[in-house]
Amino acid sequence: MLLLPALALTVLALAGTAYLDLDSRTERLRERYAPAMVELAHARTSLALAHNEAALRLGKDGRDPLLQTDLVGLGERYPSLLTEATQSLNNAAQTKALRTDQEQEVRVVSGLVVAYDDWIGWADSHHESQVLRTAGLEYAESLLRDPGRPVEPTAVLNRIVAVEAELAEDAEELSGWTALSAVAASGALLTVLVFVFALVGTIDFVLAQLRVRGALLTLYAVPVVLALGVLVLGGTGQHRAQQTVSRAGVELGEVSATERAGPVIEDLDEKLAVELRGTHPGAWALAAELALAVGAVGALAGGLTLFHYGRRHLRIFWRTP
Repeated sequence: MLLLPALALTVLALAGTAYLDLDSRTERLRERYAPAMVELAHARTSLALAHNEAALRLGKDGRDPLLQTDLVGLGERYPSLLTEATQSLNNAAQTKALRTDQEQEVRVVSGLVVAYDDWIGWADSHHESQVLRTAGLEYAESLLRDPGRPVEPTAVLNRIVAVEAELAEDAEELSGWTALSAVAASGALLTVLVFVFALVGTIDFVLAQLRVRGALLTLYAVPVVLALGVLVLGGTGQHRAQQTVSRAGVELGEVSATERAGPVIEDLDEKLAVELRGTHPGAWALAAELALAVGAVGALAGGLTLFHYGRRHLRIFWRTP
């Protein structure tokens, strides 16, 4: 009367704990980390492409500026790319995926982008002088890229790369099995084996002593096992989605600043959306709650049935000479 309901409720509690832990981490990866990594990749590639456009128009490495620079300056593409990069940095800071130090780093990067743009504008305003134009471009590039591989990044692109790498590490850590989910899942599987063993023994005892086949006990035990199955299925999907985000973070960090960078990032973003669509918290959270509720009702109903069988068993026992 006490052991079977206790085992059933323990199975549900452990499985629910493991699933909710997985679900909460998937939600963080889906709602925060994936958008942040996409936005940072957009910012990094847009800034590099914007600098290439500015260098092309202003004449890098001693080359003369393009003829149209006198008429339209830096044109439309450079400011458009710079605006996209600035907006992507702001979006990344608003995802709540970044830690305090990472968010401060992104704010610093945004400030450096403004300074970079000022120097590019200064070089453009002095594009007729090769010395001034070259000096402006070189200083702007020093704000954009660190020479060599410094231990502490100071330039814009190097800072963004460092934040991307940290986010990828955080995503990989979130996508793994935590101690809580691993212990809870292992405990649930072990407890359900004990539950099934105890259930079979109880049904055998009821059949031998009371001549009752125990169909009700089996019926009430089914929701417990089904609830565990639903949670295992949902947890497997959650873990697979987490691994997808972790892999996408590495792939986004490897996207180089070419004309194909935008479409590549968008393809990865769409891939993430497709993989994560099936882990929407509304659908699976409702399914998990219903499964746990039905399983709990089945466990309590099994306990009441055993209480009824127990009273019958006592009457038979006392009547036996």
